[in-house]
Formats: sequence, C-alpha cells, structure tokens
Amino acid sequence: MKRFIFITTFLFAQYIFAQDENVRVYNSSNTLIPTEKITSMSTDQENNIWIGTLEGLIIYNGVNWNLLTTKNSDIPSNKILCITHYKTTTYIGTTEGMLEIKRYSRKTYNITNSNLPSNKIREIIIDKNGCKWLATSKGLVKYRGKFEIMLNKKINGIKDDNFISLTIDNEDKIWAGTNNGLYSFHGNIWRVYNNNNSSIPDNHIWDIVVDSENKKWIATKNGIATIQENEWEIFNKKNTPLKTNVIKTIRFDDYDRLWVGTDKGLVTFDGVEWEKNIICKKKKDIYSVFIDKKDNKWIGTKESLIVYNQDGIDSIHNKRSITDVIVSK
Repeated sequence: MKRFIFITTFLFAQYIFAQDENVRVYNSSNTLIPTEKITSMSTDQENNIWIGTLEGLIIYNGVNWNLLTTKNSDIPSNKILCITHYKTTTYIGTTEGMLEIKRYSRKTYNITNSNLPSNKIREIIIDKNGCKWLATSKGLVKYRGKFEIMLNKKINGIKDDNFISLTIDNEDKIWAGTNNGLYSFHGNIWRVYNNNNSSIPDNHIWDIVVDSENKKWIATKNGIATIQENEWEIFNKKNTPLKTNVIKTIRFDDYDRLWVGTDKGLVTFDGVEWEKNIICKKKKDIYSVFIDKKDNKWIGTKESLIVYNQDGIDSIHNKRSITDVIVSK
C-alpha cells in the first residue's frame, strides 16, 4: 500500500514568536502564509489548524507550518474556498472541485467524474445524519456516497443558484445565501427571503450562523439581520458601534458571543452590549473568523492571519508531526 495520502512532497518551517500575549500576527514575512487573503479555517481531530487561502492550503500544528499547493500535493486548485472535517475525513472545497481525504485514500470530485453541477464549492456543512451539503455556484447539493442536486434554477426554478454561504439550524433546516437573497430548505420545501418580501436589509448574503436558541444571524452587505419564527431584527451603524454595514463574516464562541468581521475591523456582541475589539493599529478588512477549542480567535485578513484572545492566547500544540497527519503508514 502506498505511504502517501495526498501529498508527494512537503515543506516545513518552524518559527519562534515573541509577540503580545493577547495578539499574534502571522504573515508571509514570518511564516509560509501566502500574500493572498485567507478564505477559511478549521481544526481536525489532532488539533491541527487548516487554513485555506487563494494561494494554497496551510496546515499548522502549533509549531510547524506546511504549505500545500498543486505543485507539491493533490489539491485540485490553489484557490481553497472551504474546509470541513467529519470524524477522520476532511473535505476541501476549491474552484476546481471537492477533495475528499480519508485515512488511506483521497479523491477529487468534479463535473467530469460526478454529478456535481459546478466545480466551485464555496461551503460544505454536515447534518446530524452525516450527510454533506455543498454550496456550489450552480446549486445546493447533497452528498452521501453520491451527489444529488437539491436546489437549483432548473429543478426548482429559483432565481439564483450561485450559493455563497451555507449553514444548518437546530432543526436540520438548511439556510443558503446568494447575492439575490436567502433560501431555506427542508424536506424538499424551499422558501426565499429578500428585501422585497422580508425585512432583510440586503440581498447579498455573505455568511449565516445559528445561535443556541436557533436564531439565524445573517451577514449582509448592509448590516446584520436575525430571524426567529418569522420575526426579524436588524443591526447596523444606526443602532450599534459598527463603523460599517459591510459584514463579511460572523461566528459564535462557546459563550454565545457573536464575533463580527467587517471591512473596518472586528466587533463583538454578547446579547446585550456591543464592543469594538482593537486587534491592530490600523483597521483591517476581515474576511474570515475561526474560534478554536481554546477560545482563540483566528482572524483572516487580506495581508495576514491574526490570532487573538482577550484572556491571553492559549496555544494548542499537536505533538505529532505534520508528516504523520498527511502521510499514512
């Protein structure tokens, strides 16, 4: 049996950082992080941080950084759009299909070898039954051994099937965002919300998260909208400390605090009070936020990766080499 899972060669770089106990900044000058923006982040069972960029995939074990590209690995594209882990399997969405990494195998799925309607996979989520749901540029797709198109223009007659955001709520209802509105989907029943038929402030739906009470929080180009049992609430510059209404990404931590990434920095909301977070001298355009098991916030910007913890960064170190993670014996 071959020893490799999905790379043929790999690079290591080790760095020692003497930075602030609350903030660490990683970029192309002190790590292997490319200059292009960070699109997605996640952590696997071994506590490795997987970082998707538009110039390749990075795996960081707390000590070593490993940059994987189409030149030294089997990833189908350097443009990484999303990363999801389910048990021991990793799913990576790119602009050239989905890479599925299992313990002893790996495979890329695209429009030529599967029923995928598009090679552009922007989001992958997993429901309570282990089914994978994919937001593609030509429809909402369900994957469990095979790909099945669940929502697109041809099948359902929807206006826009170029999905850019995706989540699943506590009742297993799918919520999918486009640049022309928000869709809900459950049991083959779908509904669209836009600024013509609802209180949503803008049709550009860039991110969606669900809180512990099953309220949906929606990041738009014109503020944050929430919906719960058909009741809407809007947050923007008029009623919060937000300096902009352009909301790029939103995430909840384990304390039900909402972390809001905008084109002018980072803001938090604990359900009562909003607070501006000063993570750097200049206001950053925040593209992605990931919160690890130690409550560290991994903040992706165009130029750098910022790790932030208001209580002090608590690093996770994986004693296994990245070689052991990627290479299977």
